[in-house]
Amino acid sequence: MLKKLFFLSIITFCFACKSVDKISKYNASITTDKHAVADLKKDVDFTYTLLKDGHPGLYWYISKQKLDYKFDSLKNSIVEPLTSAEFYKKLTPVVAAIKCGHTSVKFPAIQYKKEELKDLSKKTFPINQFTYSVNNGKLYVLESKSENKSIKPGTEIVAIEGINTQSILNDFYKLISSDGYNTTHNSRSLERNFAQYFKIYYQIKDSVNFQFRTAKDSIGETYITTLKKSKADTLKNQIKSKQARYPKYVGQYKDGKAQMDFRFLDEKRNYGYLKIQSFSIVGADYSRFYKQVFDSIAKVGTDHLVIDLRGNGGGSLEHSRNLFSYLTDKDFVYLQKSLTNGQYDYRKYGNKWQRFMYFINGHDDRDYVRQDKNGNLYSFMKGIYPLSANPKNFKGKLYVLIDGYTFSAASLLSANLKGINRATFIGEETGGGFNQCVAGNLPVVKLKNSKLAIRFGLYKMSPNAKSDVVGRGIFPDVEITSSLNDKITGCDREIDWILNNGNG
Repeated sequence: MLKKLFFLSIITFCFACKSVDKISKYNASITTDKHAVADLKKDVDFTYTLLKDGHPGLYWYISKQKLDYKFDSLKNSIVEPLTSAEFYKKLTPVVAAIKCGHTSVKFPAIQYKKEELKDLSKKTFPINQFTYSVNNGKLYVLESKSENKSIKPGTEIVAIEGINTQSILNDFYKLISSDGYNTTHNSRSLERNFAQYFKIYYQIKDSVNFQFRTAKDSIGETYITTLKKSKADTLKNQIKSKQARYPKYVGQYKDGKAQMDFRFLDEKRNYGYLKIQSFSIVGADYSRFYKQVFDSIAKVGTDHLVIDLRGNGGGSLEHSRNLFSYLTDKDFVYLQKSLTNGQYDYRKYGNKWQRFMYFINGHDDRDYVRQDKNGNLYSFMKGIYPLSANPKNFKGKLYVLIDGYTFSAASLLSANLKGINRATFIGEETGGGFNQCVAGNLPVVKLKNSKLAIRFGLYKMSPNAKSDVVGRGIFPDVEITSSLNDKITGCDREIDWILNNGNG
């Protein structure tokens, strides 16, 4: 018995060593190892072949000739071995030139042992101690978790690790793509993802040199060091407001804030305010939330409703479509046919799990593709045929708040409301396109050599509405862009406009 236990221990130890060794090799392959020129060129060719097979809108905003040239130029520019990060900086701008907000290059995550993950969960690295705002091409601190209390909201960041922030921003803008020729999405996306981009471009350090410009216009250097999270920080997501809510169900909380929220903006309850941070909140019961919201509205006779889609990057088509059913009193078609190439094959491009499921089920997405009388391939999605309005639909005055991060399913909802002249739109142009985007199913395909991955959509998603302005988002009826000071002070000029002009 002891002999068996001894050998079992040896085997377990060997597997553990092998696992650690495997993690070390993988991490080296995406951080320090240089990939051969021939291998990187294979990844370039694979990327373009993948997109041509699967992406149904590859040449909407760039000609085939120009995109061919960009991929050829990229291959020719690779004349020496590169790390995954160096290759990422070259490949991503070419993919971004497609001008599809759902198409991107994903950088692989470093793998950690269990003990390392536990240790990391207790730390906040310097670059993550701030939330950022981009205004007029400059980078500012919007919120700070730093122990250095002299760094206040509104402080300009002039340089990081001796690199001018203008140069950093210019590099990062090359990595981002909105739908078509939109001009508002990139800055909003950069604000949200600045820390993630920085980690790809620059090494994560426990101490980072920042140069700040104070209100007195003086520049000073400050080293921001890694913080250890307090117990209060780890419990922050569990904090819930004790105020009376209509409805009581608000899904889940993030940073102490409800991700789905409804309240009244005035004492008379004439103005309802509905905030949906995303249509893809994991585990949230949207049907329950919608029912409680519109029951509350009907109960008190609210005649003005504000739907806040600012910062809503999209998510589930179903949750977007179901909300629309509460905002119209007529039968409606929500989507045009979801056209596809029908060429994406999981047996060729899928990961091991997807190929295994194909083996088990004997089918993949292509088996759901149909062909219409004009020879177009499309996949059935609920909403391409007429649906009924919800019996408890809201019939009062509707306002929709939008910004550059209103995207995907949130833009689809906005476009359909715009198409029936249902709402007054306030804010700035949506980041998501009015006429179309590529989404529906979004495979992520890993590149064999560099370990980067390509994410893109398989279906053309178009609202049952159309704009004559090609390649742009939904434009506001009342254009309002929040200033840096508005963001810092919490001044909501869009809401103020509605309360001051809602009865006009």
